[in-house]
Amino acid sequence: MSPTSDIRAGLPRTLLVVGDRDRGARPETVTGFGDALRKKGVHVEAEELPFAEHAFDDAYGSLTSQTSRRILLDSLIKDTR
Repeated sequence: MSPTSDIRAGLPRTLLVVGDRDRGARPETVTGFGDALRKKGVHVEAEELPFAEHAFDDAYGSLTSQTSRRILLDSLIKDTR
Protein backbone atom coordinates (compact mmCIF):
# COMPACT_ATOMS: atom_id res chain seq x y z
CA MET A 1 0.00 0.00 0.00
CA SER A 2 1.39 3.35 -0.97
CA PRO A 3 -0.02 6.81 -0.25
CA THR A 4 1.33 7.94 -3.61
CA SER A 5 -1.48 6.04 -5.35
CA ASP A 6 -3.99 8.57 -3.93
CA ILE A 7 -2.16 11.73 -5.00
CA ARG A 8 -4.24 14.06 -7.14
CA ALA A 9 -4.73 17.75 -7.78
CA GLY A 10 -6.91 19.61 -5.30
CA LEU A 11 -5.59 18.02 -2.11
CA PRO A 12 -5.22 20.40 0.87
CA ARG A 13 -1.97 22.00 2.02
CA THR A 14 0.27 19.38 3.50
CA LEU A 15 2.93 19.57 6.20
CA LEU A 16 5.47 16.74 6.29
CA VAL A 17 7.86 16.48 9.23
CA VAL A 18 10.39 13.66 9.49
CA GLY A 19 13.37 12.95 11.71
CA ASP A 20 16.69 12.76 9.90
CA ARG A 21 17.42 9.49 11.74
CA ASP A 22 14.00 7.92 11.20
CA ARG A 23 14.34 4.30 10.06
CA GLY A 24 10.59 3.68 9.70
CA ALA A 25 9.64 6.61 7.48
CA ARG A 26 12.97 7.36 5.83
CA PRO A 27 13.60 11.06 5.13
CA GLU A 28 14.18 10.45 1.42
CA THR A 29 10.85 8.60 1.19
CA VAL A 30 9.01 11.46 2.89
CA THR A 31 10.66 14.13 0.74
CA GLY A 32 9.93 12.01 -2.36
CA PHE A 33 6.27 11.92 -1.32
CA GLY A 34 6.35 15.71 -0.96
CA ASP A 35 7.84 16.03 -4.45
CA ALA A 36 5.10 13.82 -5.88
CA LEU A 37 2.45 16.02 -4.23
CA ARG A 38 4.07 19.18 -5.61
CA LYS A 39 4.01 17.72 -9.12
CA LYS A 40 0.20 17.55 -8.80
CA GLY A 41 0.04 21.17 -7.64
CA VAL A 42 -0.39 20.52 -3.92
CA HIS A 43 1.23 23.08 -1.60
CA VAL A 44 3.71 21.15 0.55
CA GLU A 45 5.98 22.15 3.39
CA ALA A 46 8.58 19.52 4.26
CA GLU A 47 10.79 19.77 7.32
CA GLU A 48 13.54 17.42 8.45
CA LEU A 49 14.33 17.46 12.16
CA PRO A 50 18.01 16.96 13.00
CA PHE A 51 18.93 14.18 15.44
CA ALA A 52 15.33 12.92 15.49
CA GLU A 53 14.09 9.37 15.12
CA HIS A 54 10.56 8.05 14.53
CA ALA A 55 7.94 9.35 17.04
CA PHE A 56 10.19 12.33 17.75
CA ASP A 57 7.31 14.13 19.45
CA ASP A 58 6.56 11.26 21.85
CA ALA A 59 8.69 12.59 24.70
CA TYR A 60 6.73 15.65 25.77
CA GLY A 61 8.99 18.63 26.30
CA SER A 62 11.98 17.17 24.45
CA LEU A 63 13.87 19.39 22.05
CA THR A 64 12.48 17.58 18.99
CA SER A 65 8.97 17.71 20.43
CA GLN A 66 9.23 21.45 21.00
CA THR A 67 10.72 22.00 17.55
CA SER A 68 8.00 19.99 15.82
CA ARG A 69 5.29 21.93 17.66
CA ARG A 70 6.86 25.21 16.55
CA ILE A 71 6.93 23.96 12.94
CA LEU A 72 3.25 23.00 13.19
CA LEU A 73 2.22 26.31 14.74
CA ASP A 74 4.19 28.29 12.15
CA SER A 75 2.51 26.30 9.38
CA LEU A 76 -0.96 26.91 10.83
CA ILE A 77 -0.27 30.63 11.21
CA LYS A 78 0.82 30.83 7.54
CA ASP A 79 -2.45 29.18 6.58
CA THR A 80 -4.52 31.94 8.24
CA ARG A 81 -2.75 34.79 6.44
